[in-house]
Amino acid sequence: MTYVSVSCDAGKFTGIQKNKINFFYGIPYAKKLTKETRWLPPEKLNSEIIFQAVKRGCSAPQTIYKESFLTDPSMPDESIDCLSLNIASKDISANMPVMIWIHGGAYITGSSNSVVYDLDYLPLHEIVLVTINYRLGPFGFLKLDEVSNGLIKSTGNEGLMDQKLAIEWVKENISEFGGDPENITLFGESAGAWSVALQSSISPEGNLFSKAICQSGGMNAYFDVDRGNKWGELFIKTSHDRGFKIDDLHILDHKQITKISSEIKHTMIADGIWLTPEVGFAPIADGKFLPLNPIKNFKDSSIRLIIGTTSDEYRLWSEFEDYYINLNEDNFYKRLKKIFKKDAVDQIAKIYLSDQSDGNKFQHALSNLMTDWTFGMHALELLEQHQDSSYGYFFNEPSPLLDGKLGAYHASELPYVFGSVNKKIFKDFCSEKSEEISNFFQVSWSQFAKTGSPSSDLMDWEVYKNNLHVAYINSTPKIKTFPNKDRIKLLNESKSDL
Repeated sequence: MTYVSVSCDAGKFTGIQKNKINFFYGIPYAKKLTKETRWLPPEKLNSEIIFQAVKRGCSAPQTIYKESFLTDPSMPDESIDCLSLNIASKDISANMPVMIWIHGGAYITGSSNSVVYDLDYLPLHEIVLVTINYRLGPFGFLKLDEVSNGLIKSTGNEGLMDQKLAIEWVKENISEFGGDPENITLFGESAGAWSVALQSSISPEGNLFSKAICQSGGMNAYFDVDRGNKWGELFIKTSHDRGFKIDDLHILDHKQITKISSEIKHTMIADGIWLTPEVGFAPIADGKFLPLNPIKNFKDSSIRLIIGTTSDEYRLWSEFEDYYINLNEDNFYKRLKKIFKKDAVDQIAKIYLSDQSDGNKFQHALSNLMTDWTFGMHALELLEQHQDSSYGYFFNEPSPLLDGKLGAYHASELPYVFGSVNKKIFKDFCSEKSEEISNFFQVSWSQFAKTGSPSSDLMDWEVYKNNLHVAYINSTPKIKTFPNKDRIKLLNESKSDL
């Protein structure tokens, strides 16, 4: 094993070199979190450290409602002391573009160290790759400051604060790892894409990063203060029902806190109204850290953007959950009446049901509708607002899993983006053209990081403004019009006023 050392403003870090790439694992970018500080904003390290960066850092405490086939059993152990990052660089003496990955997991699960986020391949495209961990669930996205009368000071934005501090650490130190601090791209998927979008609203001037890639997530996944407080009240009530007072929340083991968290759902505070986003834990638009209207704050931003979705996002849930599998006509219309104005329900139902011919037509229609509602609508919104400096994509290469029933499901593009299609465990997840598709993603994403445009010899991309076109990414990529735009706009215009 060959060791490699780097000295920078943050200290001296020793990593390992293998396959001509230098890897630095588990670098702390903030002061160590403890039971006393786990509900507080992260603090910058104020002195240089000497660190053996040869081991992956701990995963943030995970709030698990139920396991899925995407659950990664190989992730490192959980700890509240989780604020670390990994760096992979081909040449520590270079000045390469930097790409910072923010992992997804609905703000409650996941880790930068998940097996799918392979560090071995993207750096071969002459970029420095950084992956970060941040607080999740009750420690990262739970507002308790008001409902606890200040006994617990969490604002609900600690997870975003962690991310921002990590970005600042990278900007201050990455030059010694071969990265250009003036050319940083954020990218992420699902809750990672939500985070990338919200970080773009928090720092719209482009002073921390100049480019952003949002994979299956837009600028909508946050709460207002009122919903944040209601969720905090539910958490405290559930804790009290389990025999814990507010003061106990300072001393309980993190596993007890995440267990309480897994017992509450956003529907418990819905009062019969359809709440969106359909999650419990999320950042808070408080007008202090996160702007009250994030997308408005982003409107005049100089940050260049790639945003897109997969064609069958919601099949990750609709093909497994009993509600969808057993969905009948009555419950299908009940769901639509919760989300949309009454006079639009029949038209929306007709559009989505007309596409269905096989199997449970209500299951598939609602799955397609929720794909558009949860993901397509918000991708289109950002593309149309930021169209002169944005590129869109639509990933529609079906997975062979379950004889193709899952299509291009939520997160199905990740093995291609990171090159983990080359790992045996992902062979069954990906198509026969996996290496070609992976190369297309990696060339396009790294070109965007280098130049602000994903265009390459493989494809000439256009900014959305030119022809309102996006890239369809599959075994035969091509430029086409944004899919299902008319029905997505109908959903947006028909949202219930309740």
